[in-house]
Amino acid sequence: MNQTMQWNLNIDFNKKNNPKPNVWRGTSYQKTTTRRAPFNKNNEPKLSSRAFLAHLDNKQSEIENPKALIKKWEIPVKIWSLMGLEQVGQCMYIEYDKDIVLIDAGMEFAANEQLWADYIIPDISYIKKNKHKLRGIVITHGHLDHVWGLRHILPDLGFPMIYTTPLTLGIIKKTFDDPKEAAKIKYKIIDPNMDIVKLWVFTFEFVSVNHNIPESMALSIHTPKGLIFNSGDFKVDHTPAIDKPADLNKIARIWMEGVKLYIWDSLWTKKAWWSVSEKTIAKNLDDLIKNTKWRIFMATFASNIWRIIQVINSAIKYNRVVFLSWRSMVNNVEICQELWYINVPKGYIRKLDDQINTLPDERVLVLSTWAQGEEFASLTRIAKNEHPIVKLKKWDTILMSATAIPGNESSVKHMIDDLVTKEINLITNDDMDIHASWHGNIEDHKLFISLLKPEFFLPYFMPAAERYDHKKIWLDMWIAETRILMPHQNGHIIEMYDNVVMISDGKIKLDTILVDGKWQWHLSGEYVIKARGIMSESGVVSLIFKIDTKTRELIGNIQIESRGFVYSSEVKNIHTQIVDFARAKYNENAKKRMDIKDNLRIIKEDLGNFITKIIGRVPMIMPMYVYINRDPHWNWDLPQEEAIVGMTLDEQGYDD
Repeated sequence: MNQTMQWNLNIDFNKKNNPKPNVWRGTSYQKTTTRRAPFNKNNEPKLSSRAFLAHLDNKQSEIENPKALIKKWEIPVKIWSLMGLEQVGQCMYIEYDKDIVLIDAGMEFAANEQLWADYIIPDISYIKKNKHKLRGIVITHGHLDHVWGLRHILPDLGFPMIYTTPLTLGIIKKTFDDPKEAAKIKYKIIDPNMDIVKLWVFTFEFVSVNHNIPESMALSIHTPKGLIFNSGDFKVDHTPAIDKPADLNKIARIWMEGVKLYIWDSLWTKKAWWSVSEKTIAKNLDDLIKNTKWRIFMATFASNIWRIIQVINSAIKYNRVVFLSWRSMVNNVEICQELWYINVPKGYIRKLDDQINTLPDERVLVLSTWAQGEEFASLTRIAKNEHPIVKLKKWDTILMSATAIPGNESSVKHMIDDLVTKEINLITNDDMDIHASWHGNIEDHKLFISLLKPEFFLPYFMPAAERYDHKKIWLDMWIAETRILMPHQNGHIIEMYDNVVMISDGKIKLDTILVDGKWQWHLSGEYVIKARGIMSESGVVSLIFKIDTKTRELIGNIQIESRGFVYSSEVKNIHTQIVDFARAKYNENAKKRMDIKDNLRIIKEDLGNFITKIIGRVPMIMPMYVYINRDPHWNWDLPQEEAIVGMTLDEQGYDD
């Protein structure tokens, strides 16, 4: 036993090299080279436990001063997160000197504070300024939180080369509304089992992992400063229903190359044990479809491709016609048919139409989008009896193969309440396993950590709470806390040097880019969203001042309108007080020969304070003016910048 131990460990047991108890437990990690000591049974050194433990702990020791490990004039590899440190949705890029590679470009659903905007995309201002450095875009898989942003940023970047798999490419093309724009996409198809792609100083190797969509990949990225492993979205499924198991052999081999930085999916890092296998879910769904004699409505995410394939295969096996409800479901099934992931007889898959009401109940299965209770989602409209085609019958069976996204719990609860009152048969994951997480649980993460043994770790792809839960797993596995990088916001820069990885003091300023209908804008300083917030909370009051074109005096009454401001019983009284206050202020300022726009601006400010005293809140106040000419012989000589009808500049979007 001693022979084997001494032969395989690079430990110098000489006393002169180990004079103090804590010399082996240094505060920083330095690269060193050591020689194997030949075994000599006649001169066997005394084994030191302190030296043995220090050897095991060498790479994972605490780092007190990372800057001291940086070599003079050393250029780091930089990792920038444009999306993924504060939300579900990923977009990052790595940069070294004159080379940049973008990894994923997703989206995030707009939060409540971004009132009624559709979604958020990454701010690529820095990349646009440096697009001459951009060597390509690598996409890990086809979920919208990884690809949807491409429809917005590819034209701005001149359609750089995309490296991804066939299904992911098909989904990317479907996100474009204009087929002519989609045709401009430049791409190279990746086979993760064979391909290694060199993009200037960066070399990408691809690793097949399990997720709920085919062709999901992790990335092994060789850089001038060490190897980065990006897990992408993953779970460990040893018995997947359709997919092959994750390539753990390749992951174990990558460990031997030395992983400097591990960037990891942090979703579900509080869920104990292993994630449920898709094979279990597939069997349960197959049994339900086989034994149910009524119509079946299957509610799932349109992006849950494996689940969709499972359900379609079972439906065809038991002679059910599959009706697809909603555009995203139709698009994804069409892509899967084009790529032969779905291959069924003609006529068994249809868009939802009136034929659903002509077939026997036992032959009907509806694949419906999402199960998150959104106002216009298919299942929500069905639950409210607002769907133009589908009306629920007694004993219809609804399978909810999804879990509520954080923040959607209330809307899902309301939708379920609407469903159960219809006397239908509702089956959720609480009743039996008909949904499995797409992301790994705690034990899935531990397995990857054990296989890769990285020197540094960056929790990613979730807001702070989930990333800090992820950090606890690493601490439980004896990873030094100073080797776990915890930047708080997107825009923080991770710098990777020869001997250390650290959070830089620098930070790029990122804006929130909102997409609202056909418009796209930066949130900072954007008056539209601010105005929506004020109106939704306190209503709106508009005042129209009729002004004599010659004397600039008020003519007649100030016209007032309000919405969502005060209750009907108080409208007349409050409106009268506001009009009287505004007239007095206008006349007071007019005597000072104040410009009309300045006059109305001051009225708005003073009126805000006045209304606060009356009702305790401030609505959106919109003072407007209209010029009226009482002298028909008067020559109009208004300054060009003054319109006949106008409003103050702040109401046009220039409010400070």
